[in-house]
Amino acid sequence: MWKFLLWNVLAIALLKGSCAQFSDIFDEELFIKPLPDKFVYSYFQFTTRWELGKNDSLLHTNLVSRPLAELFHHFGVQELHLSFTYGLWRYESWGYPVTDAGPGAEVWAWFEPTTDRASIDHRWKMLCGTLSGLFCASLSFIEPSNTFVPVYSLRPQTHNFPGQPEPILRYAALPREIVCTENLTPWAKLLPCRSREGLVSLLVPDNIYSSNYHSLGVHMRKLCADKACSEFQLEVKQTVSVVQDLRMFGGPNWSIRKLFGQGMEGSCALASTSNVYVDVTDNNNGLEISQKPDETILSVRGGARTELQRFDVKQFEAVMAKGRRAMFNVAVMDKRDPNVIIVAGPPPMFAKRFILGVGQERGKIVTQITNAHWGALDLIVFETIPWFVPMYLHTLTIRHGSNRIKPAFLHYTPGVQRERPYGLEVAFRIPARATVELSIDFDYIFLKWQEYPPDANHGHYIPSSIISLLLSSAGNYTSIPREAALFRDSFNATQLAGYFLQIRTESLLLTLPTPDFSMPYNVICLACTVVALAFGPIHNISTKRIVAKGKETTKASLSEKVKQFFKFNRKQTKEEQTASTEDLNAPDTE
Repeated sequence: MWKFLLWNVLAIALLKGSCAQFSDIFDEELFIKPLPDKFVYSYFQFTTRWELGKNDSLLHTNLVSRPLAELFHHFGVQELHLSFTYGLWRYESWGYPVTDAGPGAEVWAWFEPTTDRASIDHRWKMLCGTLSGLFCASLSFIEPSNTFVPVYSLRPQTHNFPGQPEPILRYAALPREIVCTENLTPWAKLLPCRSREGLVSLLVPDNIYSSNYHSLGVHMRKLCADKACSEFQLEVKQTVSVVQDLRMFGGPNWSIRKLFGQGMEGSCALASTSNVYVDVTDNNNGLEISQKPDETILSVRGGARTELQRFDVKQFEAVMAKGRRAMFNVAVMDKRDPNVIIVAGPPPMFAKRFILGVGQERGKIVTQITNAHWGALDLIVFETIPWFVPMYLHTLTIRHGSNRIKPAFLHYTPGVQRERPYGLEVAFRIPARATVELSIDFDYIFLKWQEYPPDANHGHYIPSSIISLLLSSAGNYTSIPREAALFRDSFNATQLAGYFLQIRTESLLLTLPTPDFSMPYNVICLACTVVALAFGPIHNISTKRIVAKGKETTKASLSEKVKQFFKFNRKQTKEEQTASTEDLNAPDTE
């Protein structure tokens, strides 16, 4: 009887599972763009959009990875951004990436509004610890001493309804974080097809981590349909940016198989679309592509014209299913004169950052911003400085040559040693065709010896600064509009209000006054030696009893035993001879 009931329960569960409908869509895209000076930029984007109703739960997932959905369920997150980056993006020669990221690890999240700030700090700490275990990173080192709350630079990318309170932001950066295969492997396991099928199969660690620049990203947001957020869309976007030097591959010709070490068997079976876009804007009849594209796209955006060729991997699979099996590959042959060097025009805005100063007492952080645009631009510079680099606000200067620029507004948060970093947000207008220097002075200080890293002489890192602005034109601009989700949504996406841009500068390496760590080692060795020499005799005297012992007979050696043996035999022979002589000399009594 119980077997019959068990089979009925299993049948009902399977029937309900088969009838359940998930309103989720998965798309995978690859954008390849040749860069000046024989570099190639590849941008992977894997987007999952999940529509949830009133009766749906974030704990019952289909295409969205459950660990990512649980972050929103347990910690009350509305928007999350995470990136792991190696290398430095060269804005001046490469233009702008689709998704910008600073060196090292960078994470910021928007939490549901509440009046209890202590609970937000606790959830932020738990969120970073969870992400640390999920991506095998050092995000557990994020604490209040390196967490900041910017006011103007980072804005939410979710819906904001009238009368709804603004979510609460937390931001932190670890510029020293090293990106390796341990981050890529768990990142790929969060995709619907993992690393077995589709475009993600091209992410071979040997080729990714030998590149000049690579960045992993996870961007999630919760798009509510109403103020109560009873129905919403969960958007999960996983990105990879790679810049490779063609000179490492032996020439200007390249292909997908050459860049990533292998071709692609096909698309992910769970993907609705799988497209590869190749930028041929600067072709000038000099590039020859191995196969015919499925579509040629002409995008006009903000006065900039872009020509792309689209290759549909799903269509390729349908054609290959009728004939022989083959690997998907796109090859590009450069037939232009190798002696002709193509010089691309600079982007509208780029920046550099460095440290000035002599000695170990005082220094200056300088951010050099260049406006190559034909008109003046308004921008916001966000600086987060660790607590061990004390800044002086009265030394803040913004200069254009000999002229001093007055900031439009300034938001400064003083740091507290071992509790809170320094924060600075300053807005100003940079003139057209001009270079502006923003500088601020700081002091070098001594730290406690436990606060130095294991390689203290290597130095301490200062996170990169973030520059935010609106561009009137979209030259060298490839970012996706904030209201869009897919890369194809950026085609012909003219924005009358302007094109939002964020660029990040270099992270700085600061060498603080470092004590001689060999001296404690020498002192410890000397102290241990003295203690060991003094401890031994004292311990013997205090724990052992002095007892007088008699003289012990020493054991005879083998040679002495042999000598004694012959002496004994000789003595015995003499005694026998003496006894016989006495017998002969004795008188006869008979």
